[in-house]
Amino acid sequence: MKQSLEEKSRILLTTPHYFFIFMLSVIFGVLVYYRTTVDEIIPTIVLSLLWILFWKNSEQKGRIFLVVASVFGYVHELLGVRYGYFTYLGGFIGGSPIWLIPGYGTIFWSSYNLWKRFEEKYSRKEWFNLTSYFIAISLALLLIADYLIFDMSVNPAGILIKFTLAFMLFRTFEGVRLAYFVAFFTVLTEFTGEMLGTWYHPDFSLLSLMAGYVFLLWVCLTLNDFTKGKIPGFGREAAAAVVLTTFYIFLLLGIISV
Repeated sequence: MKQSLEEKSRILLTTPHYFFIFMLSVIFGVLVYYRTTVDEIIPTIVLSLLWILFWKNSEQKGRIFLVVASVFGYVHELLGVRYGYFTYLGGFIGGSPIWLIPGYGTIFWSSYNLWKRFEEKYSRKEWFNLTSYFIAISLALLLIADYLIFDMSVNPAGILIKFTLAFMLFRTFEGVRLAYFVAFFTVLTEFTGEMLGTWYHPDFSLLSLMAGYVFLLWVCLTLNDFTKGKIPGFGREAAAAVVLTTFYIFLLLGIISV
């Protein structure tokens, strides 16, 4: 039976359309359950079990995603609630539900895994392939929705600069595609939670949120490089990193606001 479960888990995690459906089902299920019950325990158990499953099926990079995203993500949530950047229905610790701890790690790992499987199955050597069409079309839709429905129209220049700087952290098209997949699916979670009323942002911009998740992805990848003895040189990516790091530190300290 154990072997059968392991085989089914492997198929689920390595088949793009199966994993995509599974990923969306978990996101929607957790958010609807929490919105209805405000119970933190069941979502924490479910997401922690997934966290462990992903850990067992990960190489070093995936495990760094799980740990770093969980730690940095939850600290971000605690500070965000404290400074009023967003609010939740409740939370055992500092107003933030504890299921966000495994939740951050699992959404980052899931986005990375989906990108990896999507690239394996649908990417080709040509400049434009299915992956590229997905990015181009979905980004256009996000831009339109953000400007017409959400808050990008309040500060379009600032948001676009932050968004551009975030993607400048990646020097290759492969890295940009990975960053976009992670940003897209994490912001999809943000959008779903906002629409359901699971949390509330006084200022809600899809592209602004995506930039923050891209920055956290860069932190994870940079730490992974450091563990392998790779030290990045100074260049366009380093300059963008300095600007964004300074921005987010000032934001968390309340020196600036967006």
